[in-house]
Amino acid sequence: MPPRLEKDLVATQQISGSQKFIHPPLREAVEFFGGKYFFLEEGRLPFHGKEVLYLLGVAVVESSCCGRGGCAFIKVPGYIRSWQSEVTASGQHLSEVELISSAEEQKEIRRILQEKYPECAQINFI
Repeated sequence: MPPRLEKDLVATQQISGSQKFIHPPLREAVEFFGGKYFFLEEGRLPFHGKEVLYLLGVAVVESSCCGRGGCAFIKVPGYIRSWQSEVTASGQHLSEVELISSAEEQKEIRRILQEKYPECAQINFI
């Protein structure tokens, strides 16, 4: 049996205005009721002298009352403060991220990501 991996995207522990982010494994399915999702790519976007961490993923609905379907999505944990500076007991990397709370910055980052990934209608900030 493979080791259990932490699946939470962002731990709740805050450190001086930042949060620890657990990097999820890429291309590993996470099952949910009716389907599954997985992350395809992890990216770093330069933005106003900082770097934005984002994850490109897909969700697939295999069985539901409305039929089958799917979508591409992007999750944005925040600005990178410390890149993969720690490792969890199960071997996953941890980074320190600063949440992006400014609505104006979110709007501009969302626009840039939508230009880069036009197939992604859902872009969510954690």
